[in-house]
Amino acid sequence: KRLKKFPTDKVSMGEGQEAVALQKMQQGFLNGTWCILQNCHLGIGFMSQIERILTKTADIQQDFRLWVTCEITNRFPIGLLQMSIKVTMEPPAGLKAGLLRTYTTTVTQELLDKIDHEQWRSLVFVQAFLHSIVQERRKFGPIGWCIPYEFNSSDLEASLIFLEKHLSGTVAVGLPLSWQTIQIMIASVQYGGRVQDALDGELFETYAALWFCDDVNKSSFTFNNFHSDFNYRIPDGGEVANYRNYISRLPTVDSPLIFGLHTNADLTYRQLDAGEMLTSLLETLPKDAGVGTGKSVDEIVKETALGLLERMPPDLVEAQFRIQVSKLRGPPPLAADKGAVPDKGMLAPLNIFLFQELQRLQRIVAVVRQNMQALVMAIEGTVVMTPDLLEDLHSVYDARVPKRWTHDPSGAEISWLMPTIGSWFAALSARHDLLSTWLNQGRMKSYWLPGFTNPQGFLTGMRQEVTRQHQKDQWALDDVVTHTEIQQNDVDRVKEAPEEGQNIHGLFVEGAKWARGEGKLEESEAKKLFYAMPVVHVTAIGMKERKAKLAEYGPKGGYDCAVYKYPKRGDRYLVFRMMLRPGEEHPNHWRLRGVCLLCQTE
Repeated sequence: KRLKKFPTDKVSMGEGQEAVALQKMQQGFLNGTWCILQNCHLGIGFMSQIERILTKTADIQQDFRLWVTCEITNRFPIGLLQMSIKVTMEPPAGLKAGLLRTYTTTVTQELLDKIDHEQWRSLVFVQAFLHSIVQERRKFGPIGWCIPYEFNSSDLEASLIFLEKHLSGTVAVGLPLSWQTIQIMIASVQYGGRVQDALDGELFETYAALWFCDDVNKSSFTFNNFHSDFNYRIPDGGEVANYRNYISRLPTVDSPLIFGLHTNADLTYRQLDAGEMLTSLLETLPKDAGVGTGKSVDEIVKETALGLLERMPPDLVEAQFRIQVSKLRGPPPLAADKGAVPDKGMLAPLNIFLFQELQRLQRIVAVVRQNMQALVMAIEGTVVMTPDLLEDLHSVYDARVPKRWTHDPSGAEISWLMPTIGSWFAALSARHDLLSTWLNQGRMKSYWLPGFTNPQGFLTGMRQEVTRQHQKDQWALDDVVTHTEIQQNDVDRVKEAPEEGQNIHGLFVEGAKWARGEGKLEESEAKKLFYAMPVVHVTAIGMKERKAKLAEYGPKGGYDCAVYKYPKRGDRYLVFRMMLRPGEEHPNHWRLRGVCLLCQTE
């Protein structure tokens, strides 16, 4: 049809475009022309009308075709979807398939001949390789990218256009390339426009720094910096057929090492893949059938709810714990300032933090208790089984955490996230014990950081207290930053609380392991994804002192490691960042490995 210049009308959907789209469709009904509606996720209401119009219109020319483009959305009408022929553009799986697609669609002989210079063809291949790498890295989940970005061919094409213009103004006229300009434009502009997470931005910049540099002009350059049976090189020659032949010889199965990840990342990928399949199977199971023991779903859920109610920790009465907090001591004065009077009660920042944590925990306890009681009464028929209670019933039956336990009606997170109701409830009891011990026995030698619903608040309170301890030195809160020192011992060997700052424990490292004796990062062991970290001393120091401390991490600098609440990662779950000694490797090595610290591994 396109070769015959078949008449086609295009309408980009948006506000007020429904009338225009309807007019073009009606013209197509009579004349047999084609109609393309673009960005239909911006006109979902009109999509429901289309379904009714197409089914009720009797006379439609045989040649008429309606094309619809739309982003993925759950609001798209099922009826229209069922009566349509679905076409989707998914990125190919694997580096080999991705590169082959690039060199059969985007990269042609005409493109390679635009600039008659070997460096141009090399950079085209580097860009195509980078594009396939960043797309394929998504399959590894959060250790690959904190957020799974939809990098597509438009990003590749825009980058190639920039490279063409840059080389035309430099190499083609005898000037040297500006690698820094190329790195910034590719990582921060062309692809960086999609990147929302700061850690992901640093990762992309690392890729650009490794592969857009003078090394690509050397005959010994390889994309893989590890020993392998196959070395990923830049093919020679100016014919596109040479590149396609080389790509056809690439390994079918990609090692995680080519992405900069540890081989354990393949295990992570397979676990994610299996978990998604099991979740889908679980969601398709009927909820109204009995089980082999003869118990119905209602009986199983009622029994579970009553068991949880028996295990519920006691309520925290605010009037009582307010009095207890007011009697708690604050941080001790420094040895050089023995005459100072320590803060007490609500004057100490960490005591205020404890009070707020107790309030939050009591809110969660009340929500869970009320929810389980209402669920039992609904099953017994005492109260009406509302849709929300029915959803909670299905969650408890599937051993999943009911949504109202973790989020309030506005969708804001109010507690911790866990995959199963058993692990969530165990965490509830552990958190209750943590705060009760602090409330009744005073300050601890070390604090279980994952046990706080607001760990950032704990660190803020710690910095405030250290700043007040250095009041004579005229420290200001805005001038200090969090500083960490990793100890060699576990929490059971901590003898006393530090004079300044606090000890924390309960963190895990993913993507590497921590060598306690040497105090540095090392490669993970095979099939071991997480390692428990020793006690970490956190305190506050001034900016000038911090610059001096950075020199202790060696000439390559330290690895600025992110600490997350969950394995999901992302800015919303970032607690803080701490410097780790990278050992013999460059910090970029661990950045490509996706190394981070986690408060919990589930």
